[in-house]
Amino acid sequence: MKFIATILLGFMTVALATSGVLLWKRRKETGDYSRIIWAVFSWISAFFALTFIMRTWQETTTADGAFFEPEHTFVPILMQMTFFLYPLELIRPTISRTKVYALLFTPLILVVVVGMCAGIEYTPIYTYADLWLHIGEFNVWFRLLTLAVMLFYCFSLLLVPYDWRESSADKKFITFYSCGFCLMGLLHFVIQFTHAYWLILAHQVVWITFFLGIAWYELKERLLVSSETLEREDSDSCDSIDNDLWGRILFLLDNQEKWRDPNLSLTSMSELLESNRTYIGEAFKRNTGMTFIEYLTRRRIDYVIAGVKDNPKADIHELFNHVGYRQRSTAWRNFQKITGMTPTEFVDNLK
Repeated sequence: MKFIATILLGFMTVALATSGVLLWKRRKETGDYSRIIWAVFSWISAFFALTFIMRTWQETTTADGAFFEPEHTFVPILMQMTFFLYPLELIRPTISRTKVYALLFTPLILVVVVGMCAGIEYTPIYTYADLWLHIGEFNVWFRLLTLAVMLFYCFSLLLVPYDWRESSADKKFITFYSCGFCLMGLLHFVIQFTHAYWLILAHQVVWITFFLGIAWYELKERLLVSSETLEREDSDSCDSIDNDLWGRILFLLDNQEKWRDPNLSLTSMSELLESNRTYIGEAFKRNTGMTFIEYLTRRRIDYVIAGVKDNPKADIHELFNHVGYRQRSTAWRNFQKITGMTPTEFVDNLK
């Protein structure tokens, strides 16, 4: 088992350090601090992976000690806090980030200060019998409460206000990040009560998968736009309303600009309109001659085409972001499907 752990952790160390270097080299492309945060966090994780290799051979890992030792209960809270920094750069919540940090971090910092600096004497817990025997002691239930709070905070990222107009990532990616964050927190919680070595290895696998997945998204998928949104009025709206449903659809798309929402789907539209998916799909077919997806894709790409024609020097990533795309591969694929050319080829033909 030690050899397997060493190979896995060695791969983690190299992969995390390398991804950190790549993110750091391209840190200025995003217009925010997201890549700086993830690069630094990758290097910190690489350092922890390296130290875990040494601890594995010295038999001083979590699996070799007592249940929920103070350093395995309170120190991870500091790591947990840093996990919030990256998604908040992407979400760009509608309320002040200072307020978000204060609400999220103040309780956690207080817990860490009390747990590590208040001079509390902690009773070692090696078995469930020890746990039951000392459950009434302050130092024991305080650690249990801390682990429970930490687990709750793993899920709290899902509660951060999200506005697709401001965010540089779509809801699907934010959900992926939140689920990965929650899974790592849940595994850490279970490990503190079992010390099963295979769970520790599973935690490391989830950790490296999560980190490399985020790095891949940053370097290959994320559309790079500045924090300033491109404001351009869209004049392509249909004034004629042949029925009440189509009128409500146009109001949703035009007046509320839902066509720019990266999370818009036939299902979400049916919920907003309190109507049936089939009826809405038929309304699009009847009034535009296209399916919902075809209409949405056409409208978004037409907007990008018009923007590039108006200004060939316009930032194509900014245009794609403005119409609702958050992933480069999707934007490029749909653009090529409509025009038969890549965005780069299209712009070159305008020169």
